[in-house]
Amino acid sequence: MIVPMLKYNFLIYHRDFDQFLTHLQELGVVDIERSNRSVDDEEKALINQISRISEAVRVLETREVEKQETTLTLSANEIVDRLDALQKQREQFENAIKKSQKELAEVKPWGDFDIQLVQKLADKGIKIRFFVAPEKSFTDEWLSEYPIEAISSDGNLVYFVLIDNGNAALPTDAQEIRQPQFSAKVKEDEIAHYLGKIDELDKELDFLSTYTNTLKTAHSDLLNKLEFKVVSASAEKEAENTVMVLQGWVPENLNDKLVAFLNSENVIYLSEKAQIHDNVPILLKNNRFAKLFEPISRLFALPIYAELDLTPFFAPFFMLFFGFCLGDAGYGIIFILGATLYKFKAKPEFKPILSLIQFLGIATVLFGALTGTVFGVSLIDANIPALKNFKTYFFDQDKMFKLSLGIGLVQIIFGMCVKAGNLWIQNGWKHAISTISWIIFIVSSIVFYALSQNPENGVTFSHPIYLTIAGVSALGIFFFNSPGKNPFFNFGLGLWDSYNMATGLLGDTLSYIRLFALGLSSGILGSVFNSLAFGMAPDIPIVKQIVIVLILLIGHSINIFMSALGSLVHPMRLTFVEFYKNAGFAGGGREYTPFQRKILNS
Repeated sequence: MIVPMLKYNFLIYHRDFDQFLTHLQELGVVDIERSNRSVDDEEKALINQISRISEAVRVLETREVEKQETTLTLSANEIVDRLDALQKQREQFENAIKKSQKELAEVKPWGDFDIQLVQKLADKGIKIRFFVAPEKSFTDEWLSEYPIEAISSDGNLVYFVLIDNGNAALPTDAQEIRQPQFSAKVKEDEIAHYLGKIDELDKELDFLSTYTNTLKTAHSDLLNKLEFKVVSASAEKEAENTVMVLQGWVPENLNDKLVAFLNSENVIYLSEKAQIHDNVPILLKNNRFAKLFEPISRLFALPIYAELDLTPFFAPFFMLFFGFCLGDAGYGIIFILGATLYKFKAKPEFKPILSLIQFLGIATVLFGALTGTVFGVSLIDANIPALKNFKTYFFDQDKMFKLSLGIGLVQIIFGMCVKAGNLWIQNGWKHAISTISWIIFIVSSIVFYALSQNPENGVTFSHPIYLTIAGVSALGIFFFNSPGKNPFFNFGLGLWDSYNMATGLLGDTLSYIRLFALGLSSGILGSVFNSLAFGMAPDIPIVKQIVIVLILLIGHSINIFMSALGSLVHPMRLTFVEFYKNAGFAGGGREYTPFQRKILNS
């Protein structure tokens, strides 16, 4: 549900304005209406500082070192500046290492040699020349025929030197290359030197990581300062700039706290209940179960203040849809156990996500039990005596197909009920008549269709009761779709609405076939990996068992990942398109963000 809001207008004497804002920020319950304006230079500087500190915290928190107490006091700016300098130096050393490694790869085949000795020999007329030749061309005869010495081979080329005293013969199929300007040892020493420098920098980075709380405190202070400035600039100046006027919103349940504060301040205020046409911030308040699904609803949009929060309405359906799509009791058990065990060491803010995973796992176990599927094994086909009497209760593919359409139709009709309630609340009962008429017509048509399938009932669509219901529904559909307008205009809109309903309802219902298709594909993939595991394993003791386990682990891990991803995406699609459309969801609300001091998040 959406928490009711109260709108406040504050009138403050300009000399008391900053003090009032300081106290209001400490109270932290009012969402101030911000003015649309360009960002000034001071705000840009604050944003830049906040961004630099955020990046510094992100970098330093990745360093897994023990936090030690230190007596050296550094400011946030000093830490960030030093971090920037260290990162630049580290990047320079890393680039130097890459360059040295490339040069090392070029000279490594020549090993470690003394360049100065080569130069001294050249001064005395003995020149050392460097060659490469294909290994298939290089023969032992070359060693006796020419004054050469093989240095190394990489499997394709042979690296050798020729001692030339002025009249040495040259071997064929050999290519002379330029003399290396340094030996491999020189480059290896360079790389070791740069690695040592990086180790020194890492030690200093580890030292700076002990100041993450200092950075977080500075980050919070700067955010508070920026927030203060933005709110201050949002005030309107009246009475020759002597009175500052602010508008804000407070949840109804926090109103007493605000009133007590205002009565202690030298401030005049006016309050009233928020109206549906106001740009009211949205604060959701749901029960423990529905609250778990709020992150999913926020992926689409928050409702506006005039409409209902659909989170508690789609939550049970989403849970069932996920279980339908994944549809394997074994996978569901893994979800439940994994989330339960991880809860013991997870951070508090992450535990609601784990609770959501547990509920999704329960739904998966439910549908896995319904179809008799456990880790890709169909219990219907399995020869298990204990299950013999229960196999008739398992749903086959035909029943699952019909179930997917049935659940879809139920959600669509339920969405129309929500839409009717929403229209009634917002605009009055007359505006809900058309939608209610459609609900009655659709439900009665389904009921009479089901009854007509049994000839003994003697019920057909020509039954007087059905014709009466259809006639009354038609009046609401064709003459109350836009109350207060011309009847002929209403009738025309009713015809258009009927066309959209006839085509849209069919398309929307068929969209739910994806639940059946995804559940079927998940079971088939699991079965395929089981067949691969036992079919490809060699008939060798121990090796066979190892291969089976590896294929099962890898295969089912892939299937769980792919199927779980589809089981999230497609129910979201059904929720945000089919359900939201039939529920008349508009969306576009902004989140309630009270003006409050940011607290250090250690």
